[in-house]
Amino acid sequence: MDSSSPHDQPERLRSLEHFRANTKRLKIHPTELLLLAIIGLHVVFLPWAIGGMRPWSQVISLTLGIISLGVALVPRNYTPEESGSNTFRLYPWPRLKSFPIFWIGLLLVGYITIQGLNPAWSYFQSDRGWWMQSIDHINWLPSGVNVPWARGGPWRKLIIYAAAWMTVCAIWTGFTRRRTLQFFFLVVALNGLALAIFGLAQKLLPNGKMFWFVEIPYGSLFASFVYKNHAAAYLVLTLFVICGLASWHYLRGLRRLEKSNPAGLFAFFATCIASTILVSYARGVTIVMLVFLVGAVGAFIFHQIAVPNTTRKPVVAVALMLIFGYFLRTGLQTVSSHEAWTRLGQGISDQDLSLTVRGVATTASIDMLKDNWGTGTGAGGYAFLFPTYQQRYPEIYYYPGGQRMFWEHAHNDLVEISVELGLPGILLILAGAAFWLTALCRQFFWRNPMSVCVVFGSLLLVGYSWWDFPFQNPAVLMLWCSLAIATVLWTTFEEQNLKG
Repeated sequence: MDSSSPHDQPERLRSLEHFRANTKRLKIHPTELLLLAIIGLHVVFLPWAIGGMRPWSQVISLTLGIISLGVALVPRNYTPEESGSNTFRLYPWPRLKSFPIFWIGLLLVGYITIQGLNPAWSYFQSDRGWWMQSIDHINWLPSGVNVPWARGGPWRKLIIYAAAWMTVCAIWTGFTRRRTLQFFFLVVALNGLALAIFGLAQKLLPNGKMFWFVEIPYGSLFASFVYKNHAAAYLVLTLFVICGLASWHYLRGLRRLEKSNPAGLFAFFATCIASTILVSYARGVTIVMLVFLVGAVGAFIFHQIAVPNTTRKPVVAVALMLIFGYFLRTGLQTVSSHEAWTRLGQGISDQDLSLTVRGVATTASIDMLKDNWGTGTGAGGYAFLFPTYQQRYPEIYYYPGGQRMFWEHAHNDLVEISVELGLPGILLILAGAAFWLTALCRQFFWRNPMSVCVVFGSLLLVGYSWWDFPFQNPAVLMLWCSLAIATVLWTTFEEQNLKG
């Protein structure tokens, strides 16, 4: 705790200003700036491209992933203005080679490829409908399904996973400066704000079409996403980043005795996105958001009480919270948020039958997992093989009018991914998660507000995936994975900065 008296503040402020005036900020290498632009374009493109759910957007995503990894691996010649010392040449390949996620992802991509090349089931269709038929395959190898490209299947899933994997490897290999990560987080935050504004505009001026001219034959669209829950999941990820930036700027401002900083502006952005998530009527994500915000506000109040000797007065913080609260209340009244609260209350009190039906679907999916836990049904195979298990439960087999239900996803990512990838695939994913958490704990991520916000929020979204399927959306999956590895780098650079 700072033990200096208030009379020492002017002298400390002059010393800090003198230090900043004599500290020259290092330039970011042009190749790193190019990589930042490509990855920034990637995470901005996917949500606006109908959430990355169309084949054309997934192919573009894979192309951007390949380009970003290629740029990240280009050797760099550093000048003294960029290195702060002598001229040297940086070879990125050794860093990628020592990155566990690179090898884990490579194994997973190879595993899914084997599933796709060894189909055990094939798709057939007639004027009476479609069905899956067992075909000859190599029994001792992982197997999958053979389905039309337009309907999904293993190759579409491979493209989605490979794009995210290569982007993660590019971030780890090519981002070497904390300021690069700060720019990346800022791109994510501003894109989230733009999506929120667009979603609100679409809510206030609806015509039933996406972008007011794109026909969507199914789903409950919101903003540029076919499914409102996917839109809310993407927005809540950007909310975690914005709250992290607000808290980081706030605490850095206290340390540096800054007269002003962008913390209040980011808090305003967070308010806009929070109100948009609420009026999207995505109940599960709304609960995730509320839990996160309660934790964030609680941490802020604790800091104000535990560290009273700061240049920020508590009355200022309270005033800001009241102003933003008033804005939030006014905005929500404008878009009739009472319907959102009504739907949320119905979900919590179990008055909505959709939650009960999802529970039955999870039970049927667990039956499916018991029969396919060894090597899985194959990536992208859930929707085509689930009807065999679905018919055991009348509640999820027919609509009230007698029409057959089609479950494209299990509404439970944790079970669905396990069903498709089997034990080997899940072990690889758990190995990646173990590396992520271990790397964060080694750098004491809980001491950094940015890292705490992103990690806490990301884990909440994983928990929420037991009741929904956010990670089946390429834009959400890409952003979650990118933020996860960027947070490890951010925490590492912050620790090095503090030690330095």
